[in-house]
Amino acid sequence: MKKLLILVLVLIPSAAVAAPCETKVCVQVVTDPTTNQIVITAVQNKPGSTAKPKPKVTRKYTPRPYTPRPITPKPTPKKITKPVVKKKPVPKVAVSIKPKVVAAVSLSDRLTQLLPQRNIFYVPKAGAVVQVPMYFWTDATTSFATTSMILGISVGVTLTPTFVWDFGDGNTFTTSSPGAAYPNTTISHTYKMAGTYKVTLVISWGGTWSAENNIYPVLGGNIVQKYSATYVVASAPTKFIK
Repeated sequence: MKKLLILVLVLIPSAAVAAPCETKVCVQVVTDPTTNQIVITAVQNKPGSTAKPKPKVTRKYTPRPYTPRPITPKPTPKKITKPVVKKKPVPKVAVSIKPKVVAAVSLSDRLTQLLPQRNIFYVPKAGAVVQVPMYFWTDATTSFATTSMILGISVGVTLTPTFVWDFGDGNTFTTSSPGAAYPNTTISHTYKMAGTYKVTLVISWGGTWSAENNIYPVLGGNIVQKYSATYVVASAPTKFIK
């Protein structure tokens, strides 16, 4: 039996691949996982020449007949003895030569951008008790946008966050909202047992960058920011009313 070879073509959207390097300046935006920085690099592109090489022309060599030339003897010159005159030494004068100043041409550049640090807040700040909700929020923004000029190219970066709250008692809450101060109740949690708890907020930033009317994803993984706070939740007498 003849074997059939099936080729499967997977079409990848243009926004899911790295930026092409076919323009005058090649730009790339990635994240550095060790420093959580946005790294923008640019390199001047040197496209190859498209001109076709000229064909080599080979000429056929034809030897010419050799005719020897007559040799005429040269007269022997008479030796003339010149008197030796001693010259006085001329003192050397030091001359300083200024180096030529050549303007440096930048063929590549690298910029880094660090996201600003944020804070977390909660109420009540003190006197929290069981069975009474606590409210949380952060001063982080719902998006981060920056524009930089690199090798004459304007590069814009836009990131959006995901907020994950860990309330320290095994419960978590994921949202795209940073919340707000009370009486906003977007992010709240009620503790059922007294104790000391550590709340942790993890903000994960991901997004896209744009240059010359093209949009590409920021590669290298999300930038992660982590914040925490510790507080005490006390027990309180409860009374059930019908």
